Amino acid sequence: MRLRIAVAVLAGLLACGLPLWPIPYREVSLPGNPRPLTWLLLGAGAGLLAGYLLRNNWRTPWLSVAAGFVLAVLARIQIETSRDPTSHNLWPFEVIIVAGFGLMAGLLGVALARLLQRVSMTA
Repeated sequence: MRLRIAVAVLAGLLACGLPLWPIPYREVSLPGNPRPLTWLLLGAGAGLLAGYLLRNNWRTPWLSVAAGFVLAVLARIQIETSRDPTSHNLWPFEVIIVAGFGLMAGLLGVALARLLQRVSMTA
């Protein structure tokens, strides 16, 4: 079970981090850049995977994806503030914005996973 949760968190981390990490800090504008639709689609994919792996309830896969999103931003903040301590003066807002995207995308993906599970059980 713990391995499945770790995979779900990793999926959320990659869904958020892969579009975010290559962008230079001065060009990042949350929530505008990276594109919100990219985060929503990749996060929904992570939620779909998490919903498939963690079938016992809604909350665990949903929050696992959101945790991955938050960890991706926290990793970026940690690396960039080690280079320039003044670069992320408003980091709590970055975390809140990205957590909202993670929650929305994760819920969408988990809902889709649950829908596909119900359809496959009735067929």
